Amino acid sequence: MTDNRGEPAISPRARQIYESAIVCDNTVPWAGMPFGDAALRDALPAKMKAAGVTFASLTVSGGGIDATNTVKFLAAELRYWEERSTQYCLVKKASDIRQAKRAGQLAIGLHFQGSDPVESNLDFVNLYYQLGIRHMLLAYNQKNLVGYGCHEPDDGGLTAFGYELVKEMNRVGMWVDVAHTGYRTTMDAIAASTSPVICSHGNVAAIHEHPRCYADDQIKAIAASGGVFGLTGLSIFMGSDNNASIERFVEQIDYAVQLVGARHVGLGLDYVYDMPGLERFARSQPERWPPNGGYLTENMQQLEHERLVHLTQALLDRGYRDADVVGILGENWVRVAEAVWR
Repeated sequence: MTDNRGEPAISPRARQIYESAIVCDNTVPWAGMPFGDAALRDALPAKMKAAGVTFASLTVSGGGIDATNTVKFLAAELRYWEERSTQYCLVKKASDIRQAKRAGQLAIGLHFQGSDPVESNLDFVNLYYQLGIRHMLLAYNQKNLVGYGCHEPDDGGLTAFGYELVKEMNRVGMWVDVAHTGYRTTMDAIAASTSPVICSHGNVAAIHEHPRCYADDQIKAIAASGGVFGLTGLSIFMGSDNNASIERFVEQIDYAVQLVGARHVGLGLDYVYDMPGLERFARSQPERWPPNGGYLTENMQQLEHERLVHLTQALLDRGYRDADVVGILGENWVRVAEAVWR
């Protein structure tokens, strides 16, 4: 059966699994983004909570942003969430996510989309970790001091400083995140890391060829490290027809599961609270978001958090075991957090 959107109608079994599961979205663009309607942004946490999300990792700085501005962003974020501590829990350790589920709160994590806030000073890594940053992309689309982004025409791999950065991230307990990095930089980082490596948000190149999508050997390497491959719900990374349906998203999940197993697949929806704002900003930054990458697509589609319960039903309809569905919804991220975070 389907609902009025043509998506799987929710059975009592699917609803029970979803409502009892820890549901994690490991990428939500949030602060440090010079676009978007502030009212839409401020409404998003309550919407995620109402949709049954347990944990959301928010982007609070990244590519092209220096340490001075990053610290300003973090100071504002810490105050913002502390003022809302009755509804939201700012995560420091993995057990905080489980506690938030029991308390009916939304657990909030913080991350950087790019390592530019470190500048050339490794001491910043521990400082940012103490301030709540739990994962950091190495490079965002372009090359930097650490390595190469996925939109560079070539990829020289991880730099000498990049190897030192990975080592320091391992030491303090911060996830090494290879989202948005180039192929060789990704593989170098996985080989260098002594802890599980994640891709917080990406998609499958075997289904749709795009610089933001990952080849089979990259996904396998992430899994072999003990990490998790997070899938985005953005239409331009899933196909050429601007389709962000549950069916299209399940195709991505199922491919990754068949490749590396359900324990290594998770959600990193990259949900944008103001898509028209992002589209306008992308037009102003063609060097960061090349027009041939599909970023100027009119009316770009994305998977909303409210539809994750339908995702649960769709996975059950495909014959997925309850435990595997629970893992994909969020338990896999919690397990890797328990293994890496200090």
